[in-house]
Amino acid sequence: MAHARFHKLAPERRQAILDAAADEFAEHGFDGASYNRIIEQAGYSKGVAYYYFEGKEDLYATVLEGTVARLVGLVGEWAPPGDAEAFWRELRRSYFALLDFVIADERSARLLRGLSQARLNPKLQAAWQRFEAPMLGWLQRVLADGRAVGAVRTDVPEDLLLAALMGVGQATDLWLLEQWGRAGAPAMRRGAEQVFSLFEDLATQRPPRKPAGPKKR
Repeated sequence: MAHARFHKLAPERRQAILDAAADEFAEHGFDGASYNRIIEQAGYSKGVAYYYFEGKEDLYATVLEGTVARLVGLVGEWAPPGDAEAFWRELRRSYFALLDFVIADERSARLLRGLSQARLNPKLQAAWQRFEAPMLGWLQRVLADGRAVGAVRTDVPEDLLLAALMGVGQATDLWLLEQWGRAGAPAMRRGAEQVFSLFEDLATQRPPRKPAGPKKR
């Protein structure tokens, strides 16, 4: 995590560092980003930079946390729904609010796409966990509320459903960003409708299965 002294900087100086880092990471990804370029762009010496962060990994994690905080602030607090219809309506609103944010902010979109590096790069496991933990907690609360109103299926273990949705989410996020890169925002929006439908199909409560009858001879 950023050293405590970083948070004691004047807000405009903190933001200058984070903006320079976000630009560099969005343009080049974690592996291609240059800590020296970030420092130069922010107007600091290398020695001073290590006074605020342990290294490039720490700075990258801090930038991602800021991006996630903006997403959380945009979506707002999750309010427990009154029924299944309200649950899916609110979840849809949250999902497409995030989509609009990504379309309107290309730098954040590139940063989010780069999260696949954090998941797969051994150097960035701490950064990935700092991103994943709040997302897992949020999704667990959402699914619990959905089960309470009969919107979310209860015929599979909760941890299995959570793992399945997280896995689908990671894959479809990358797919949507690729759609956007190839064909623009309209294609991304069409793809998002398909993705949300996929989530809904995977998570929706199923009616009880009828027991199989005796086989005919």
